[in-house]
Amino acid sequence: MAARKKQSRPRPTLTRKVPGRRPGRANSRGAILDAARACFARDGYEATTIRGVASGAGVHPSLVMQFYGSKEGLFLAMMEQAEGTADVLLAAVTGPRSGMGARLTRAYLEEWEDPVTGEQLRSLFRAAIGSPRASRLCRSAMEEMTTKADLAVPRLLPSVLATSHLLGTAIGRYIIELPGLVEPSLDELVRLISPTIDRYFDAD
Repeated sequence: MAARKKQSRPRPTLTRKVPGRRPGRANSRGAILDAARACFARDGYEATTIRGVASGAGVHPSLVMQFYGSKEGLFLAMMEQAEGTADVLLAAVTGPRSGMGARLTRAYLEEWEDPVTGEQLRSLFRAAIGSPRASRLCRSAMEEMTTKADLAVPRLLPSVLATSHLLGTAIGRYIIELPGLVEPSLDELVRLISPTIDRYFDAD
């Protein structure tokens, strides 16, 4: 009787590990920041906790601390995301005087209308309202922005007044959602607001 030929088993394929960051690490960082943004917007700065942010991101609280160090670190990271908005406003203010009111008004409100930057701004200001600590962080960022702009002293006050006017409009329209302020189109708001913004700068 002929002996059966022994069948050879296929050798397992070895996967070589490539050194570097562990998979998912960058995703975890983004998920933490997204969860922090949601917590700050919903609960405000004071009521937001590292544990709550970690729960929202589906990670251990120690990972939040590893990436951001503290709740203040999380808030500062959110503010860094909004630096693009600051650059947009600085470009509008430091540009030609002609049409500045309309240019600044449109640039500012478009940042709030944008799905990404709008969410970032709503989270920041919801957190800052009613929290002295968060307000201090926002104030420091605005002071840094005005220093970066290097505005002449006579032009600094008009710039702050214009920013305050637009901030009040944004809070009323996008956060409180005041009746009568939500319905108008962006073009209509620019038409109505920009003459007042121009008057601030005409006071130079």
